[in-house]
Amino acid sequence: MFARCHSPHLFLKWTAATFVPNSTRGKSRTQCPHLSRPHVSHESPPRFLFRLATEIGGPVERLWGSFTKSGDENALRVTYQMAETLRPLLLGLDRDTPIVATHSLVGLIAVSCGFTNVINLVIDNHAQWFIVVPGALNLVQGPSNYHSLLRMGVPAHELQLAGAWIPRDLVEGLESDCRARQQRARDRKPARLLIPVGGAGAQRSFVTTLVTALKQKLLRGEVQLFLNAGDHEHMRDAFLGAIETLGTPYTVVDSLDGVRSFAQRLREGHEPEEAVTLFAFADYFPAVATTDLLARVTDLLCCKPSELAFYPVPKLMIRRVGDHEAYSALRASEMGDGTLELREVSDALAYVELTRQPDLLVQMNESIITNAKGGLYDGCKRAIEIATARCKL
Repeated sequence: MFARCHSPHLFLKWTAATFVPNSTRGKSRTQCPHLSRPHVSHESPPRFLFRLATEIGGPVERLWGSFTKSGDENALRVTYQMAETLRPLLLGLDRDTPIVATHSLVGLIAVSCGFTNVINLVIDNHAQWFIVVPGALNLVQGPSNYHSLLRMGVPAHELQLAGAWIPRDLVEGLESDCRARQQRARDRKPARLLIPVGGAGAQRSFVTTLVTALKQKLLRGEVQLFLNAGDHEHMRDAFLGAIETLGTPYTVVDSLDGVRSFAQRLREGHEPEEAVTLFAFADYFPAVATTDLLARVTDLLCCKPSELAFYPVPKLMIRRVGDHEAYSALRASEMGDGTLELREVSDALAYVELTRQPDLLVQMNESIITNAKGGLYDGCKRAIEIATARCKL
């Protein structure tokens, strides 16, 4: 039985829901010829390709963009074959243990091991085979992805709409945070812009150009900048270079305790010590946690349309890194809590200018509150509820 994809020449044999029948597990590839490897590289693209695409643009960006949308059946097969080699990581667990996977590779490992209750949290908002797990329940964040995956041939009983994957603190504090932003906008307070750098450390030219272009607004006290360089040394240096061009005082926060203290002071009604605050770390975890903590006290999250495109925070969706991200920006815009993709610095500046009046920020925050009442940000909570309910069946 074959499930036909939306492109006539593409097919996927979904009935091999785990691709590897129980009768063939443990056998070699010579014993099981249907497990032969396709001629596809197992290596993930190095981070420098992300940066190269955003720095050079043009044909390089188009090439990279097409690559990020090419997660077809072969990509899924390769990922599954990689998962086979990682099965020992889960073999010691009871097979009825619920597994909620935040990446398809983890879900594929669990299915390969024979786990009976596997939930895959589907990433992004662009349907492709690479992001689904045959044999698991695939939860999606938005209806367009649900529709597209159905059309591709994912069985309806392995697919469900759940809502966005959002950290618990952001959801629980959502309404009070939105009301505080609305009041700041009405009081004509400086617009706080949180500019985080993605995991690959791309977008250096775009974000540093944006920072330097905000010089006059900084000097007039119209904006405040929270710059999260993460654990990327090259981005820390790039931000420091941009700050030097601004010629404005700044503070540096380099510990998670420092971030928590900074965010708490702002929640208590205080303003940052300086108009520019740089967050830079030696380790990965504080870099990621910082964006989650600061998202609650910023007015605008200025980021590429990655996982952050679904966050319940007003967002400027700046230039993407990969064509698949364009669909997440579209989702944010339609939900009313973000803009369409702003591919040029001048486009982003136009929206920053709109923050001088309260209307934009008031509307975005009102949309977030309305969306929350419909459970659109409750995907993580729903995933656990579904996994728990399936345990009782």
